[in-house]
Amino acid sequence: MLVSGIVCSLLAGYLTSDIRRLRAATQQLAAGDLNARAHAPKGRRSDEIAFLVRDFNTMAARLQDLVNAQGRLLHDISHELRSPLARLNVALGLAWQRSGPGAESALERIEMEANRLNELIGRLLTLARLEGGEDDMRRTPIAVGDLVQEIALDADFEAQSRPCRVQSVIEHEATVLGNVSLLHSAIENVVRNATRHTEPGSEVEIRLGHENRSGKDEAIIRVTDHGPGVPQESLDKLFRPFYRLDDARERQTGGVGLGLAITDRAVRLHGGKVRAANRPEGGRG
Repeated sequence: MLVSGIVCSLLAGYLTSDIRRLRAATQQLAAGDLNARAHAPKGRRSDEIAFLVRDFNTMAARLQDLVNAQGRLLHDISHELRSPLARLNVALGLAWQRSGPGAESALERIEMEANRLNELIGRLLTLARLEGGEDDMRRTPIAVGDLVQEIALDADFEAQSRPCRVQSVIEHEATVLGNVSLLHSAIENVVRNATRHTEPGSEVEIRLGHENRSGKDEAIIRVTDHGPGVPQESLDKLFRPFYRLDDARERQTGGVGLGLAITDRAVRLHGGKVRAANRPEGGRG
């Protein structure tokens, strides 16, 4: 019985070692590491576990190719649209010089749509850049409290047309190593989204705090509004590219569904996480 137990234990360890490696590779892939692969079983095994590992590696490689192709497509389309848009702006400038008073409304509309298209292309390029993972981006120490206060002041000025207010609360000063432009865009996108959908006359709050997780201090930025909230099943989809909860509402506010996707990529690139939740009293946080 002792010999049988030892043999069974060694055999079980030998068979489950591949499953453990496959599980680790699956977790890496689920975390966003598209280079994750499970090591092939030793020898020329042809059992079900060996087939499963090979199928997983094939699936992971195919998934990586599709994601990379999507990123290249976004990047190429954005670049290709730059040239005709530049020519459109030149033609628009000439039209302003040569047109009479009766064409002003039409030209203003063309100029507005051209600006929207230019903004969309810029966001597409930013998203494609972030999807590629900018490991070589320039990182500098950033005073997060100063950054939050700057964003709050700018957003408060822009939000006067709602009318609503934007306030910042700095509970704990924090300094992170990162790219100030990307972090500024990540926070600002969320704040602008909140000011668009909060109730008129209400207040959007940006609160900077910190938490200690596993012995490591982390800066926590919470943006809360007093809007109608989001259906529970849509919360996890808000950070997908081009996802819009309400097409009619987004057309009115000018959104194209890329701001929160850029926020998600930028935060993850800095080693953080972003999530949305409904507040019990209404609105999002």
